Amino acid sequence: MKFRCDRDDLSEALQTVQRGVSNRPGIPALTGVLLETSADMLTLTTTDLEVSAKLGLPVQGQEEGVALIPARLFADMVKSLPQAPVELDADGSQARISCGAFEGTVRLLPAEDFPAWQEPGGTTVKLEAARFAEAVAQVARAASRDEARPTLSGVLLEVTREGVTMVATDSYRLALRDLTASAEGEAQALVPERALSEAGRAAAGDEKGGVDLVVDQSQVTFRTGAFTLTSRLIEGQFPNYRQLLPEGYENRLTVSRQQLLDAVKRVGILARENTPVRMEFNALGVRLSSSSPDLGDAVEAVEARYEGADVTVAFNPTYLADGLQASTGETVRLEIKDGLKPGVVRGEGSNEFTYLVMPVRLPAPVA
Repeated sequence: MKFRCDRDDLSEALQTVQRGVSNRPGIPALTGVLLETSADMLTLTTTDLEVSAKLGLPVQGQEEGVALIPARLFADMVKSLPQAPVELDADGSQARISCGAFEGTVRLLPAEDFPAWQEPGGTTVKLEAARFAEAVAQVARAASRDEARPTLSGVLLEVTREGVTMVATDSYRLALRDLTASAEGEAQALVPERALSEAGRAAAGDEKGGVDLVVDQSQVTFRTGAFTLTSRLIEGQFPNYRQLLPEGYENRLTVSRQQLLDAVKRVGILARENTPVRMEFNALGVRLSSSSPDLGDAVEAVEARYEGADVTVAFNPTYLADGLQASTGETVRLEIKDGLKPGVVRGEGSNEFTYLVMPVRLPAPVA
């Protein structure tokens, strides 16, 4: 194998495919990046057996071949090289790398130990990259980080002929986003949050392009530009989220998204150790307050348009702030029923994104 390419292009490609590099030193082949040259194209592939990444990079190919090189070592080396073309010449045991006045060698890993790439197949849906990246950022934040609850650590993708619905919940909040698109058929997949977020980040770098989403029974594939990411699916049953979605609430606050977000963050500073932010809704808007015996208390009123009866509800400030940050537009609607039902955050004028946050039960007043 022998090729020559731009240093910055190679460095960026290595950073991109590192998303699939394994952290398990017990399987040396999984710590490497597989380099394959054919004509004037270099293909870089990584996998940890759960997530696999592949990227094509145009190069000046001089000799076709295959080499498996330690991924993080190679990426660090290329990143440190001077601004000059990089040349790599690999045989069966080592790779010789030169750039400007620099020359170095890196011992290779056995390429035959690297798992074979599985070509995707199944139901395909085509999405706009920018909208896909936005949807992933909105929904993935609600997935659980608790590895003991694997089905809640993923994001449910429901594919119909009208598009894709993404749903995530950690049982304290739920985020849902609908994307209109053309699909070949229907499918369902429970995707690890990490894999979906990596695909979202890749799509964000190609906002004017598209994303091909391919779902089969065991894996999901995301293709954007020259980058392809595949992931094994999570086994298990995702909760019946539809029964949690309210049909409608009588009490609705329409407010500046940024003003409410800033107020929640400020008042929430004193909401430590699971202390919630108390929200009192009335004709003037909403009054936020928090109190901690050890730290102090805070109060802030936010003027807004409120429709409904006076209601007092308490929320975890971090979860509520996440929903406000994920919403789009200058104003948001916060819909509530009472202190026991979930609050619903929606961007004003849009029903594509829905965010539910469970209330925190307030202690009963002392008679």
